[in-house]
Amino acid sequence: MPANLPPEYIEAELRFRAAKSPEEKLAILRELMALVPKHKGTEKLRVELKRKWTKLQEEIQQQQKKQKGSRGLAYDHIEREGAGQITLVGLPNCGKSSLLAAVTNAKPDIAEYPFSTFRPTVGMMPFEDVQLQLIDLPPLSEFTEPWVYSLIRQCDLVALLLDLSSETPGDDLFAALGWLEKARIRLVSHQSRELEGPGTVKRALIVGTKSDLPNAAQHLQELCSLVDSQFRVIAVSTLSAEGLGDLGRALFEGLNVVRVYTKKPGQPIKKDLPYVLPAGSTVTDVARAIHKDLAQSFAYARVWGSSEFPGQRVERNYIVHDGDLLEFHE
Repeated sequence: MPANLPPEYIEAELRFRAAKSPEEKLAILRELMALVPKHKGTEKLRVELKRKWTKLQEEIQQQQKKQKGSRGLAYDHIEREGAGQITLVGLPNCGKSSLLAAVTNAKPDIAEYPFSTFRPTVGMMPFEDVQLQLIDLPPLSEFTEPWVYSLIRQCDLVALLLDLSSETPGDDLFAALGWLEKARIRLVSHQSRELEGPGTVKRALIVGTKSDLPNAAQHLQELCSLVDSQFRVIAVSTLSAEGLGDLGRALFEGLNVVRVYTKKPGQPIKKDLPYVLPAGSTVTDVARAIHKDLAQSFAYARVWGSSEFPGQRVERNYIVHDGDLLEFHE
């Protein structure tokens, strides 16, 4: 059976042969794997592409090991910064890189063809007085490398991106969840307090991208009906900026954290940069975040914000809320 390769594949193959670096070859190889038709006539070709893929991956990993020495690959772990670490996860061409570029100062590779992202790209998204760390990852597919799932397991929140211009948003959702489940990663609502179970359980919300395109509103409605409040769904467009203003708050709330401010006794109320702690933290937890000695020495605290009246005296086990200001007394 003939392969019947499209002209775009032939053009990409010529670029692959002319490429010099392994990274450049790998990027073009992703494009080739997306372009090759899936039928019996291309079985041998697809096997050969996967063989080249494995060989290039091994070559790149060997180079990285030499550069990093005993520390291992650079992609295995990304240091957490800001109020929380959020991974952008989705199928090919769902708009992850475009979203990262729209809401942070990062400069990810953006292309119309799938698999243009093959390394993590980090950007910091401002939200009020804190920063949210976003990580653009390669798409979920049969070619997804293990380190991608490792970074998802380590993050605080998963933003699952779905293309609202797709004719099958429901199928896309189940496909993405399927790839994660194969890696033993299960997504739950960002409001869920139950993170126990087999494998890794991560809080998540859904970001519907390309909301400015035709039929996007209909597909958004279908998607919301399908998830039935199991996940929060935010619709955004990087072209019209629709929904981008609400995205920061949605992501911050998805992190399930609180911002707490402090002041010294006798000083006027002034909210400087906050301490960010998990929701449900106590006054003692805040003191420990400031200094371990303070957690042992303070007698009580006064609270402005969630207390019944401004400056109310509270004990060590008082649960703080987002926006509270504390004054510690020893």
